[in-house]
Amino acid sequence: MKRSRLLLWLLPLAALLTVAFVIVNSLGCNYELRINHRNLSYYGVCRFGDVTFLESDQQTGSQWSVSAYQISVANQLIFLIRERRQLRDGVGNVQLLDDYNHTQRQYLLVNYAWMPVDDGRIALFQVSPHHDVWVGKRDGPIDLMDALFPRRPPDWQPERTPAQ
Repeated sequence: MKRSRLLLWLLPLAALLTVAFVIVNSLGCNYELRINHRNLSYYGVCRFGDVTFLESDQQTGSQWSVSAYQISVANQLIFLIRERRQLRDGVGNVQLLDDYNHTQRQYLLVNYAWMPVDDGRIALFQVSPHHDVWVGKRDGPIDLMDALFPRRPPDWQPERTPAQ
């Protein structure tokens, strides 16, 4: 009887502590991120879990502002989108950035995996709407754990076999 009562307290307590850790960890973001990918330019700033990205299509001149709350869990960045706002209309027949933001309006959650590439760059991995890898220049920690215990880039050196 006592054991089941203890479990009734421990499970909610563990869940509460996990949620509290994720929130505190996410509030530790303090970075600027620059990404250039397929004629699209992204500049993002995250402070205390609040992130804003300025997105620009360099071919059409279209510009968007996307603001969100960042939730950081392990190597995952989850953005709870607050607003997508078009700042400048683009010109031309093919407007990838405009099309992307218009189709993404229905999604309030966007998820990326991330990993450091070297001391100043990170790779972001996207699965939806299609598989893609973006590399960006980052200044500052992604979250509190990254500030306290920075993730090291993988060792990119191939294994060498001894010469025979």
